[in-house]
Amino acid sequence: MRCLNFLVVTAIIFGATLTSCDKNENSVEDGVYPTTIYRLSEETLSRKRNEFAQRNPYVSSTLNQFGFCALGEPRSVAAPPAGSFTEEEAIAAVKEFVVRNQEYTGVSNPYDFDFRVIQRDELTNGWLFRARNQIMNNIEIEYTEFIFHVRNRTVTYCHGNHFSKVYVPKKFIFDIEQAKSQLLGREITRWGWSGPYTVGPVTAEHLQESSEKLIILPLSDTVEYSDAEKIELRVAWKIYVEALHHIFEVDVMTGEIIREIPTIIH
Repeated sequence: MRCLNFLVVTAIIFGATLTSCDKNENSVEDGVYPTTIYRLSEETLSRKRNEFAQRNPYVSSTLNQFGFCALGEPRSVAAPPAGSFTEEEAIAAVKEFVVRNQEYTGVSNPYDFDFRVIQRDELTNGWLFRARNQIMNNIEIEYTEFIFHVRNRTVTYCHGNHFSKVYVPKKFIFDIEQAKSQLLGREITRWGWSGPYTVGPVTAEHLQESSEKLIILPLSDTVEYSDAEKIELRVAWKIYVEALHHIFEVDVMTGEIIREIPTIIH
């Protein structure tokens, strides 16, 4: 049949959401900040990659060192089933995939899974999907966007993950005003065509005109993510100093400036 039975798909999704007990072996300790995800052992990772490949014979992607869906070494996969999906059918197939692979995707509720890009791909007779970042307790978790490829009538690629559990302290040591005070007087240096140059210090006036939001930032322990041994999920104030075209992210518990991002390049 060319059309999916959406009642069946919905039942699969709902049932998997309620009954799935598969969890990533990286357990999260309640009350311990920051939530930390550790690299899996080679033995465990090899087992999980094999299980993922067997469960998803049409999917060319694999798992990264933490056991989450990611691009890896090319591998042989079965030819996707003939035919094509409508947009509605493709969306249903992707949502069924993320729940059936909850252990590797971290997605517990497909009804909260939102796409920011849905694009028909005529070359592969399929679809391209980009999902928005995960929202947990009304807080956005950065870098949790998914990319999916659908070819013919099946999902053939998945890259990205959600985090099934993140500890957010009930009381922050650094509220937004205290976080801003960490920035006062800080010199901002940028790189241009002629080398580094100083923009100037952050002033009280800059901070009064700034905007902010609360985020969760997955922070790896190495610059190259593929080499990382762990990921720390840090709760932070994201402060945009518009006058200086600069973003600061300040940890709510330590007051540490964990990241700076220029919003303009010269």
